[in-house]
Amino acid sequence: MNHAKTLLIVVLPSIIWGILFIMANPIFEEVSPIYFAIVRFLPSTAVALIILYFVEGRTAFKVDRRFLFVMFIGAVAMIGFNVIVWIGIKLSSGVMGAIFQPIQPLFAIIVSFILFRQKFNALTFITIVIAFFGVFFAASEGNLAFLTQGDPRGFFLIFIGSFMVVFTGIYGPRFKDYSVLRFTVVTNGSGVCALLIFAFVENSLGFAPIPSMENVMNVKWELLYTGILAGTLPNLIWYKGAKIIGAVNMMLVSNLVPVVTISGTILVGFGVSIFEVIGTVIIFIAMGIHYVNVQRTTHAL
Repeated sequence: MNHAKTLLIVVLPSIIWGILFIMANPIFEEVSPIYFAIVRFLPSTAVALIILYFVEGRTAFKVDRRFLFVMFIGAVAMIGFNVIVWIGIKLSSGVMGAIFQPIQPLFAIIVSFILFRQKFNALTFITIVIAFFGVFFAASEGNLAFLTQGDPRGFFLIFIGSFMVVFTGIYGPRFKDYSVLRFTVVTNGSGVCALLIFAFVENSLGFAPIPSMENVMNVKWELLYTGILAGTLPNLIWYKGAKIIGAVNMMLVSNLVPVVTISGTILVGFGVSIFEVIGTVIIFIAMGIHYVNVQRTTHAL
């Protein structure tokens, strides 16, 4: 695979997710996060499941311990981000959720070392630290008041949810007998089932009412983008990238998400603070160091 194609695979998920975050605010005014997640993943996962059946046949759905384990980590990751993290953000703040994005590679390193005794070079840690400060600076806009805002339990929920997400990433490249399509369908499929159960419970308790047709029509184009492009497709590409350069490296590249989001807000005419600009520059520096590191260690880019 040539370098240009590999680079596209590595950065494309961040571009898709970055655009999605621009659309998130108007969507959340009409639709609760749990239904937003269902719209993201249910249609695209159903299509991917049909494709998997025709490409790999019934053997792709053979249930054994490994299959059940992939289902389990898929459900854990989906609930971690789409339920627990968002509850934490509601209790604390969106900034608190944003700063955990660059910490996820550190979580992945810790888990990879504990489970697989996998070691990483010092430059990877340096990149994580630089990326963290970039995202922190851009998200907080130089104001540390958010640290004392909201319910302290929100911090711990975001921490737990962010930690839960890393397991699909670190295990994906290790299931070498699973195609990227199969791994994505199984993890997303079990995750969607978990989301539907949580949506039913939340609706029954009155926390997440089903959006009306008027709510849906108010954000129909945003939801269309969500369902077609921002669901299973970027996950599929992300796992492919993880098989090429490793899960930790892909998580580091995901720090480009706020860069894309900030760039998009500029293009659509929203104001951007100097802190967001400086934070974006810092993230670019981290990504430059990361590019050199990946090229030096994997020769994949």
